[in-house]
Amino acid sequence: MIAYDFAPATSKSLDELQTEVFVLPFFSDERPLSGAAGLVDWRLCGALSRKVMAGYLEGHFGEKAFVAAPPKLKSEALLLFGLGPSTAFDPVVAEKASAAIAEALADAQVSTAAIALPGRSMDLLPALQAMQLWLATSPGEALEEVTIVERPEEHRALESLVDGLRRQAESPLD
Repeated sequence: MIAYDFAPATSKSLDELQTEVFVLPFFSDERPLSGAAGLVDWRLCGALSRKVMAGYLEGHFGEKAFVAAPPKLKSEALLLFGLGPSTAFDPVVAEKASAAIAEALADAQVSTAAIALPGRSMDLLPALQAMQLWLATSPGEALEEVTIVERPEEHRALESLVDGLRRQAESPLD
């Protein structure tokens, strides 16, 4: 089973986060970038915003861009994932986005990732529901550790969800 950890969505915690890939979902109409993507963009002095403004990234659903992370971050790469327009976002889109992100991580044979869950940057989905949709995906066998980047007040509920699933999987009654 994948080991889950939780990190607050703050500049300091993102600077200290060591992982192979940092997944940053964003909407096509999310300007400026917000949530974890906005924090990373700020840390990179607007480098992500410049890519968006230049048309290299649009944010249409399923758009993926792997970007080498600069030395300012301890992640090896960033995976920017387009969610489409925020007005079309719902649990079905979130589920498809989670599955596509998991597939991209599996294809890249990533073993450690930090993920900002789809829809959370604009609070379009409750954290618990976003986490349930993520956990319903099959992120591949290579993925060993995942850090969920989320507001600290959401950590307890998310940890309880993961712990409950872990206990259920380890139960001798099955």
